[in-house]
Amino acid sequence: MSISKETMQAIIREYGGFELSDEELDLVKPEVDGYLEAMAGIAGLELADVMSSRLLRAAEGGTEDA
Repeated sequence: MSISKETMQAIIREYGGFELSDEELDLVKPEVDGYLEAMAGIAGLELADVMSSRLLRAAEGGTEDA
């Protein structure tokens, strides 16, 4: 999966980021593409039986009524 320079520029503008030159985008693009590939890889994971960590609460201060 790859992202175009135009799409990256649009995202940067949407979030109020710094305008990047084509040369700067060329430096960033491999990192962004790698991130997108990693995210695509976890999209197919079967996580139905995994409990969400947001549901767990640690007892703090040695008390159980956290």
